[in-house]
Amino acid sequence: MGRPERPLDLTAGPIAAFAHELRALRSRAGNASYRELARAAHFAPSVLSSAASGRRLPTLAVTLAFVSACGGDRLAWEQRWRSIAGQKGDDEPPKARGKTVRPAQLPPGSRTFVGRQPELADAVAASGPGTAPVLVTGPIGTGKATFALRLAEEITAGFPDGQLYADLGEGRSTDGIVRGFLRALGVAAHLVPDDPAHRIDLYRSLLAEHRLFVLLTGAGTEAQVRPLLGRSAHSQVVVTSRARLPALEDAHRVELTAFTRPDSLALLGKIAGERRIHAEHAAADAIAARCGDLPLAVSIIGRRIAARPERAIAATTGRDRLLDSLSVGDVNVRDRFTAAYESLPAAGRAAVRHFATGSVTPARIAAAIGVTIETADELLESIVDSGLIRRADAAGRYAIPELVKVFAAEATARFPGRRE
Repeated sequence: MGRPERPLDLTAGPIAAFAHELRALRSRAGNASYRELARAAHFAPSVLSSAASGRRLPTLAVTLAFVSACGGDRLAWEQRWRSIAGQKGDDEPPKARGKTVRPAQLPPGSRTFVGRQPELADAVAASGPGTAPVLVTGPIGTGKATFALRLAEEITAGFPDGQLYADLGEGRSTDGIVRGFLRALGVAAHLVPDDPAHRIDLYRSLLAEHRLFVLLTGAGTEAQVRPLLGRSAHSQVVVTSRARLPALEDAHRVELTAFTRPDSLALLGKIAGERRIHAEHAAADAIAARCGDLPLAVSIIGRRIAARPERAIAATTGRDRLLDSLSVGDVNVRDRFTAAYESLPAAGRAAVRHFATGSVTPARIAAAIGVTIETADELLESIVDSGLIRRADAAGRYAIPELVKVFAAEATARFPGRRE
């Protein structure tokens, strides 16, 4: 049954009396343990125990979850809670609250967004208050974050309490992100719980009580994402990842691939000018083809074309140094490929160096690097999750993007005959 609860001083005020009533409700319901209640309430046992501790007024979401798990009257308890909170129509108790804020953390979206209409329509239809998280996946350079920001523009009007944003690919800890979110939501520093689990519980409570849009980009693993999700009837979480994150339950999945050729040319036109692209259509088409219609690469080339209006489009990229051309400012295709390549195990890197010739199968990679077909299949799946290639087709073939072929040829030239 666990340790006995600390006795309550019923002369201490309404919060202690409220906690006493919660304990009495639990007792009448059979005195289940907080661990057992947690299964029905969908809050951690520590949160439910804290709700009945009398130290502070629990949030309305926690109160109603506690009451529902014990078979109580939600309406009566909500009225009781509001009378104590002293804030009619406000779902946030005074002690959880700092100043009233509506965070607006989303970075600006792209003014040159093109295409993706079927995927966008699918994501919009799957989004809304109380829906499952939306997971946007795809290889490197397919514009996942840009797509997610475009989705935000479509739906954030339905989440008027604010937008939260975190880039999970920047090495920030989940705990640091939760702390930042709590402060952004107006929780005063001295009210942020010391225990990491309690911080997550408070964040989830606020997510449940408010109408928030949360964007998490660059997720690498399910473990990064799970603490930042919650059961909410009001909020929406969108996640982007190169990896497929198969263990992320209940997410609505949207997969992005390379552009169609018309979309590549439309993007070039938006960046460099439609007249110029129309006038040099053949050259623009050839460059889009060499880029494999990869949105990031096409965008970079478009900016290079726009920066040199006096130069012919055909002269924008060197035929033998394509990846050198795919760099503008701090955005570099080769660097992204290199980071993904170096994250692979030695056998995975060896497999990549056999990508220069086109599509591959587990059997072909197994023969090339001297491993079993089962091992080769696992390696190729890990390369999919690194963002270098797409998942296999029904025949088990992995199509290699044009720019990854170029990168693989470079890697082979750097490490001729190398076996890892």
